[in-house]
Amino acid sequence: MRLTILAAVLAVGATACGTSSSAPQGQAASTTGSATSTPASSTAASASDKQQAAVKAELTMQGKPGLGLLAATNQSGAPITFQGWPKLTFTNPANEPANIPVEQKLVPGEGPSITLQPGQTAFAGVQLDVDDDTNSFAINEMTVELPGLVPAKVTFIGTDGQPIADLTKLKVSEAKVGTMQPAAQGVTVFD
Repeated sequence: MRLTILAAVLAVGATACGTSSSAPQGQAASTTGSATSTPASSTAASASDKQQAAVKAELTMQGKPGLGLLAATNQSGAPITFQGWPKLTFTNPANEPANIPVEQKLVPGEGPSITLQPGQTAFAGVQLDVDDDTNSFAINEMTVELPGLVPAKVTFIGTDGQPIADLTKLKVSEAKVGTMQPAAQGVTVFD
């Protein structure tokens, strides 16, 4: 029995060596340059590794109120591939979901398939409607989910280049988000 399991693990490892996995459109795919044989008992460890966000997300606020440049940097050890819009979700100061509608915009245009090597960054524009009307929510946190990847908490960066510690002063009624792009050029040009 042990010999059969070992043979299966070695066969899977040999098959994975130097190959890439493909995923359906809008899903993440990763490529590895070498294979490692993993004992069957570490399956739970690899499942928990998938729960860690593959990207570091920052929203740098621009000069116009509510306008931000979303930067998603691959912090995993393997390439990641995705296409389309990032999914934005918000929580209020009580850490409950804030029902803020998010409109997907073709800004600056169609989102190409993007493969980020470790350490590389992709970008999208985000326009938050910040005001104090009755439809606005004070926010505590924003998360971003790239197609096929685990959601990541977004760090807000102010126009001074420093992280914004208290987001509860931001009252948001709705948001717009553009497509993910391999360069920042034109991603914050909303109508």
